[in-house]
Amino acid sequence: MLQSSPPSFKTKLVGKTVLVKLSLFSRAFSGTVTAADETGFCFLSETMSGALRELTGSAMANMDSPSMYLTFANLEWLIFSDSKAAGASV
Repeated sequence: MLQSSPPSFKTKLVGKTVLVKLSLFSRAFSGTVTAADETGFCFLSETMSGALRELTGSAMANMDSPSMYLTFANLEWLIFSDSKAAGASV
């Protein structure tokens, strides 16, 4: 019988709402992790999209609901929370 390994930290992030801080910005952004791999994750955030639109000018003007790919190496910090029910069962 094969034992399945527990999900990795990166896999656990998918579908969660998180707060991220990048050195490019002086503030943090909230959004949802839509996918993750070994080096980073796709991040859907309207507030970060708005901030990037301000920085890039017309470069992002024609993109509807862009999803950003953030590398773990570029994060200053990331905050997420497990549900209280999951924590209670540990």
